Order: sequence, then C-alpha cells, then structure tokens
Amino acid sequence: MPSRRRPAAALLTALPLLLTACTAAVAPAPDGNSTPPPSVSAVPALTSANDEPLPLDAYLLNPQQKLDVLKAQALLVSTCMQRFGFDYKPPQAQLPTRSADAPTTRIDSRYGRQDPALMAAWGYHPEGGLSAAAARTATDGATGGADSKMTPEMTVVATGSGSPTAKFGPGGQVVAGAKVPDHGCFGEAAKRLAGSPDAQVGDVNAAVSAKLATLDESRSDPRTQAVFADWSSCMKERGHDYPDPLAAMNDERWWTTDLPSEQERQVATADAACRKQTNLVGVWYAVDRAYQQQAIEADAEAMSRAKATIRAQAQAAQEVLGH
Repeated sequence: MPSRRRPAAALLTALPLLLTACTAAVAPAPDGNSTPPPSVSAVPALTSANDEPLPLDAYLLNPQQKLDVLKAQALLVSTCMQRFGFDYKPPQAQLPTRSADAPTTRIDSRYGRQDPALMAAWGYHPEGGLSAAAARTATDGATGGADSKMTPEMTVVATGSGSPTAKFGPGGQVVAGAKVPDHGCFGEAAKRLAGSPDAQVGDVNAAVSAKLATLDESRSDPRTQAVFADWSSCMKERGHDYPDPLAAMNDERWWTTDLPSEQERQVATADAACRKQTNLVGVWYAVDRAYQQQAIEADAEAMSRAKATIRAQAQAAQEVLGH
C-alpha cells in the first residue's frame, strides 16, 4: 500500500512548547533579523488552548462567519445567473467536519492533538480513521470561476471572460438581452460582499500571511527549541525517540494504515503525558500569542483594513442570507 502522508496543513495543528523560566523571557534575535523576538511575561498552564483567544482571531473569519460568507456568495451568484436565464447552483457551501479536538472560534488548531482521551484512542489519526475523514471532507464552497459542466455562454456570464485561459474578465457582453457585470456574476457577488468586483472574498491576505508567519517564527524561536529538547527527553524516558512533537506526529509509519496501530496510540499517549508534564501547550500558546501581537503592531494599517474587511463581509453575508 502506498504511503499516505499527513497533509502539510497539519503543521498548523502540531507544535507545542515548554517555558524555560517563569519570569518574562526574551529570546535573542536570530542573526540578520533586526526585529527582536517578543517578550513573554505571562504563561498559562494549559493542556488545551482551543478555548483560548489569540490576537489574530479578530482579523480572520471564524468558522461560522466563513460558512455564512460562502453561502451568501453562492446565493448571489445563483441569483445573478438566473437573470441571464441559467439555472446554476455553485457547489454547496460547507466546511469540512471539524474534529472534536478543535477550536470553535478560529479555523485552525495550531497546537496539534490536545485531548489525551482522543490521542489514546486514535493516536494522530482523525477520529474514525483516514477513509472516514476523507468521506467527511467537503468542498469549502463556491470560491470563484466556472466549473467543467458549464457551457461557454454560462462561463461568460459567471466570470465576465470569454477566454478559456482567463479566470475573470471585464464583462460587458450582452447575454439574453442583459449586460454581463464586471468579473461576471462572481464579480457581482464580490462587489456586494467585499466592495469591488475584483475583491477577495474571505480572509485578507495580510492576516493569512501573518497567521502562517507567526507559526513559523514561534516554532523557530530559541525558547521553542529548548522546549522541544525537554519534550524529547520526556519521551525518551517513555521509550520513544523523537526530536520534537512534529516528528512524532509525522512518523511515516502512522500514515500507511487507515486506522492507528497500537504503537501509534502508545506514542500519542506518551506525547500527551509529556505535553502536560512540560506545559507544552501553555508555553507555545504564550509565545505564539506574543508573535501575533507583534505582527499586528508591525503592520497596523494593513491589519486594521483586514479587520474592517472581514467585519464588512460578515455583516453583508448576514444581510444577504436574511439573518
């Protein structure tokens, strides 16, 4: 059976830390980095951070807001297409089924498995196994563009483009006696939700980039590297040799079977115990939080626009859906 690797997106769910001092700590700035790492003065004792707020939460759509925006976009596109005589229904707006060990206030869980009971039962596998998780996975909904079932004329109306190589176009074509809007019906939906036909519907790039960058920065922070070493020592005492939690989760042996093996469950159980013993989640959460706050302050203008944009989209989606 071919090896099935953990998706790269799992990086957002995998990395905890350990505090090396109870007082405020500032890591030395890496060579060539003029911005010093943020200080960390308050470190909570946590086994799970799923219910803990992060600074970037206010700059990103939460799961329900994202679902509402996708549903509103689909409704707007469908209604627009009907004006041109087409009965077009975009893919159903639906978010993938969420794990029982996942936050409800943000899309991504950044700390890996945090529920000892789930880790004991399923190791690093999703509940029900890989095939069950694949069966539950659904499209995120209509995100723009036309699908392969559309006729050329429908594609023009949907996207404003008559070119097979251009995703969107300026519109202006006359179809069924009506003028195609800029960027087609997807552009009309984007204008209603985000203010412009060529606007991005959903999270703003600046906020998404900050989310990913802070994950990488906090993982590379010297305080985090010290945590990995302590966690690794704890795991060795339990008979498991991994340099860090990501290595344990991404052990390729786990991803060749649909269901977790007994060995995987044993490793995950030890992982949970070592996380608790070293306050992995509490410390990584504190460092992550500090980097996120630093990122917001460093690009305050762009982040302010991002916050205003998603608030406007969430409000517009509520109005479109009649909520």
